[in-house]
Amino acid sequence: MTKRSVVLEILLGSLLFCSAPRAQTQNNVVVEDGIKKINGIGLYYKTMGNGEPIVIIHGGPGLDHSYFLPQMAKLAVTHKLIFFDQRAHGRSDAPADTNAIMLDNFVEDIEGLRRAFHLNKMNLMGHSWGGLLAMSYAIKYPGNLNSLMLVNSVGASSDFRDVAAKNQTRRVTREDSLARASLMQSKDFRDRSPKALAEFFRITFRSTFYNRALADSLTLAFNENYVKNSTLLKHMGRDKAFLTYDLHQKLSGIKCPALIIHGEADTLPIEAAQKIHQHIKNSELIVLKNCGHFPFIETPNEFFENLKAFLK
Repeated sequence: MTKRSVVLEILLGSLLFCSAPRAQTQNNVVVEDGIKKINGIGLYYKTMGNGEPIVIIHGGPGLDHSYFLPQMAKLAVTHKLIFFDQRAHGRSDAPADTNAIMLDNFVEDIEGLRRAFHLNKMNLMGHSWGGLLAMSYAIKYPGNLNSLMLVNSVGASSDFRDVAAKNQTRRVTREDSLARASLMQSKDFRDRSPKALAEFFRITFRSTFYNRALADSLTLAFNENYVKNSTLLKHMGRDKAFLTYDLHQKLSGIKCPALIIHGEADTLPIEAAQKIHQHIKNSELIVLKNCGHFPFIETPNEFFENLKAFLK
């Protein structure tokens, strides 16, 4: 059953409005999606479930919230999950000004969403590149968080970026290279069809899994804006805060409880997670064995057990 309503929100010091949200019930879980105007950009959101909210930040840059589902929906039994596509990602709008594709813009969008959903303090989860955004937000707005969850986050220093890239390159098999080369020669890939793009990224992500076959379980969605947005995201290369950073000393300002989950077989070395743990005093580090970059797919039982224990 679908119902439509129009909600107009006016929040102090911010231009926020909500498009007509679409609400429905799936397997006894309430699901709603729509567009919220945040900092002048229409951001697509999807909420699932009831209970204490968790704002979930996807990785990339270049992906959207889709790859969290259906696996992450398990948390919707006890919590309200708030997914969203970052600016210039997925179904969200892209800014006309290339100067608005900077790390701080992404951080401010998280704050805009907190206000748009009328959250006093929130639980914030970031995966991969989303972990960098979550850490940056927690440093800038420490008083707005109940908890922080970093799931296979990128390192708190850009020094770890090259290490992870080299590890991933070393894990690429001959089969991967041949499959990717064959796909890139196809008409579908040249036309950037969503199906071909999804297959390309699944092949690419195989090297980040402990069990490579599970890469086929990744839900990857691309739309007609992907090529245009990918070109736009290249302007992040001008952002010094994205290119070269070291947040470790600033992490000490995070006072809320923090959970750091890291797959032992991730291409990012365990030292990156350990260093984050050392600098966030009120934090817990969980290392999952036989697990790579996507623990909610590879080791779902251990992943969700640890998350639920932390959230209690």
